[in-house]
Amino acid sequence: MLEIIKNKSTFSDQDLIRVVRRENNAKRNYLLVNSMQGKHVPANPDNVLKLYNELAKCLQSEGNIKNAVFIGFAETATAVGAGVASCFENSYYLHTTREVCTSRISVADFREEHSHATEQLLYCDEWENIISKAENIVFVEDEISTGKTIMNFINALKTQKKVSDNIKFSACSILNGMTEECENGLRKQGMNFFYLVKHRASPDSDEVYSFNPVIRLRKADYDFTEIKINGKINPRFGSETAEYINACSSLADKISEMISTEGKNVAVIGTEECMYPAIKTAQRISRAGVASVVTHSTTRSPIVADNSEDYPLKSRYQVESFYDKERKTFIYNSDINRYDLVLVVTDSEKEDYDFTTLADAFPLSEKFILVRWVK
Repeated sequence: MLEIIKNKSTFSDQDLIRVVRRENNAKRNYLLVNSMQGKHVPANPDNVLKLYNELAKCLQSEGNIKNAVFIGFAETATAVGAGVASCFENSYYLHTTREVCTSRISVADFREEHSHATEQLLYCDEWENIISKAENIVFVEDEISTGKTIMNFINALKTQKKVSDNIKFSACSILNGMTEECENGLRKQGMNFFYLVKHRASPDSDEVYSFNPVIRLRKADYDFTEIKINGKINPRFGSETAEYINACSSLADKISEMISTEGKNVAVIGTEECMYPAIKTAQRISRAGVASVVTHSTTRSPIVADNSEDYPLKSRYQVESFYDKERKTFIYNSDINRYDLVLVVTDSEKEDYDFTTLADAFPLSEKFILVRWVK
């Protein structure tokens, strides 16, 4: 069951919230998919960034946010966090990660209550310096259902003495499904919440999906090119927001200059936590005379795909992770359209990657370019 209580955005309810079925997750057997977020469903990059800006404006108009550290949640909200933070001057941006960095010690680690992958890590090269100047910490999510994950995070920061007593905490999300009782309880603990869509959702235990989508097989060889572009800034370790946004824009400009896309139908694909650079690249390419351009990303989220008419995820392909060969990752709706070019943007520098699984997820497309964003 899904009930939209309030939608403050300019997008329709159907654009922003669709119920899908998680695969083999007893903690919460449904997921809310946002068709405009640029993650699971191919989306127009202008709409994606417009959505992020509307969430930022909501925070600006309803909150008193100054000298803020913005923290996006891996993996789905890494781009949302960057987009929101980009609208605030003198802000600092980083996001949580599930990638273990053995050369660094995490600022804090905590658990996500209902996720398929519960470990969350927070690294920051300049934490003590940045947090000493900050007045606000703003957590950015695509969806807040109970607020437990964020409270786990705050408790970890406080217990490990990583924040001062006078720091203010806020959370902003595209979707907010918290009950009034839960929200009031967390407000008493000093939390403020900002959102675009207020909803009430619960799974239908009798709902059945076939998980029998049509799997299209590649009928022709594919053309593959790999290039490297330097200038990477890694938001997993933190950055002044403006520096990160400028670096992503510079990457997008370089890609647009190097790769001809005029008159082509293009898909720009991010990889897991590396979403925002792909979205910015797609937006830049859209200004270069393309016939069409969409963006979405690979993900760890195992979601049931189904051919039902109103179900948003029609196909699912398992693809090799750019970060860990042993990890299961997926991409959805990649076989619906034929693209003249599939452009993959990743911040992974691991060379031993078999591109075939990703190419096979786009069986109607024949030309692929992998862009590795490196230091």
